[in-house]
Amino acid sequence: MSVPKNKTPPAFPIETEYHRCMTALDHAGIITKLPESIGSGVLGIDGTEYPVPTREQVADLFVHNRGLVERKFPQGFNRLELTPMAMPLLILADRMKEAILKHAAAGMLFQTRRSPGDPQIPVRLNKEKQVWIWETLSQAADKLVYFPGEYLSDHRGQTKAEVINDGRICAFPGWSVGLAENTPVMPEQGQGKVFAGRKQLEIGFSPNEYRQILQLPPYQQETGRTLEDFIAYFLTHLETTDEVSNDVDDNNALWCLGQYLKVPYADLVPTGRWIRKLGRVRLDLHRSNNKQCTKSFGTATIVRLSGL
Repeated sequence: MSVPKNKTPPAFPIETEYHRCMTALDHAGIITKLPESIGSGVLGIDGTEYPVPTREQVADLFVHNRGLVERKFPQGFNRLELTPMAMPLLILADRMKEAILKHAAAGMLFQTRRSPGDPQIPVRLNKEKQVWIWETLSQAADKLVYFPGEYLSDHRGQTKAEVINDGRICAFPGWSVGLAENTPVMPEQGQGKVFAGRKQLEIGFSPNEYRQILQLPPYQQETGRTLEDFIAYFLTHLETTDEVSNDVDDNNALWCLGQYLKVPYADLVPTGRWIRKLGRVRLDLHRSNNKQCTKSFGTATIVRLSGL
């Protein structure tokens, strides 16, 4: 589909950002040649092929969501995020491990920098455990609730199968196309800046507290990240900068507010974090109101563009 005549995408660097995301996901082994479809993409949890959207399709999507993009772009949402939401979570985690090992072997694995001018500090990688996934999460990955209205049993959320075919979340089947802020390290409390009437989200709150904040007008149409979003961002940032993401020692661990899991002893929200001292990425789960975690945890949101 081509961009309608006399209509151009909003002032967003679509071509540059699309190339950045596609190159990174390709290098990380996420995008592969599909045996039956024309082009490339991913195999989903249902065995279906999900072609990655083309640059032209993404440009059309920006036109379709013009009002939303023109409102959120001045608020700092200047990065494109392509998330293969249909891909099995554990396979995504395997791709992350492979990418980490590849960068470590090349001597190109560094801590997160707050700005490009900061010095690069090498990461000492744990040789035995590069990616650790909590066993409960590994066993219950297919039971995760997506985009819950509450972090409770009556969550009003969706299954992964429902999400990948929901045009409000995945503009193209299996693929979420969204806008995100370029903030490698989330601001500490009291340091968030205001852009176009929206204050940056700061670290130090629980998932329920963030959920309440996101209901305020400046944050409308923003959603929390899922573990799939976290991994896609981690891989894209790693392939682009050679840096890890969401280091807990930087007070930069991420609540994945877009997911929820009910287990017998708690209501849980997933987290993604790099643990520097142990030299490994951990995909971990914590109690949603665990105050001991909030000091080093924050959240980042995505403005997801809805389908045509």
